[in-house]
Amino acid sequence: IPSVVQMAVLLCIHPFSTAFDPFAGLWIPARLWMWSTPLKVAFTASRTVNFAPGNLDQPIVFDQLHSNLGEMFDTHIGRFTCPVNGMYVFMFHILKLAINVPLYINLMCNEEVMVSAYANDGAPDHETASNHAILPLFQGDQVWLRLHRGAIYGSTWKYSTFSGFLLYQD
Repeated sequence: IPSVVQMAVLLCIHPFSTAFDPFAGLWIPARLWMWSTPLKVAFTASRTVNFAPGNLDQPIVFDQLHSNLGEMFDTHIGRFTCPVNGMYVFMFHILKLAINVPLYINLMCNEEVMVSAYANDGAPDHETASNHAILPLFQGDQVWLRLHRGAIYGSTWKYSTFSGFLLYQD
């Protein structure tokens, strides 16, 4: 009869082998699921300067990175690249520059619009466009924000942000 330590070694070395059940006094089939360390992927970025490109459909680049667990958000191009297949969560809050132009923001996956946000009350004041999405994505997919039209207010108070994280891996 193996000891508890021997049984643990047996299970680690031979995960589809048998193990002794000390309570029943029997050898029983044993299966050990190999657990790997969960992948940790998350980011939050913000914009601290105004962005008024004058052209439609411009990518939004964020100049401050607050967290980048997994190093998958590229601040130079403002894109998050999915490291693995899985379900991901993204959210954004963008403050409209105080001008008489409406703000249209698109959350993009590769070149496809996933969700959008709009802010405009007709007055030249600040408003926030926000949205979120839970998306099934594949390794290599890129998620980013596109300024379809309008202008973004930037500030050291970090009103305009973009965040995302891996909910679970497939």
